[in-house]
Amino acid sequence: MLEVALWLFEKANTFPKKQRFVLGQQIENSTLTCIRLIIEANETRSPQIILQKLYALDIELEVLRSLLRIAYELHFMKANSLGYITAQIDEVGKMRGGWVKRYKSSKSDNCCGFDDVFSKSNTVGDESIS
Repeated sequence: MLEVALWLFEKANTFPKKQRFVLGQQIENSTLTCIRLIIEANETRSPQIILQKLYALDIELEVLRSLLRIAYELHFMKANSLGYITAQIDEVGKMRGGWVKRYKSSKSDNCCGFDDVFSKSNTVGDESIS
């Protein structure tokens, strides 16, 4: 998720000045909220709170996807950039779903890791910002 955030922050800086401080800021805030929810869920030991954080993450990921679609419709990003970053966000959503499924099935406190989201193996790659 950190690599996704860096890509999005860089992309938001290419928006027209007026939208950089409106839509770009909303995209950045939504991205930071996703990171915060992942960290909070990872550090929490209460099963109810973990699931609450994970469901809140699901909603925030959908908000982020919607903001990116708006940026695309306003021609602030190209279709290939939208497709690329949406696929990366979808991957985070799949990991979240797997975490929920694993957590619900095992019901143990030690299965609450989401470290894969922050690993360097999930790099955003050399995708251009255009």
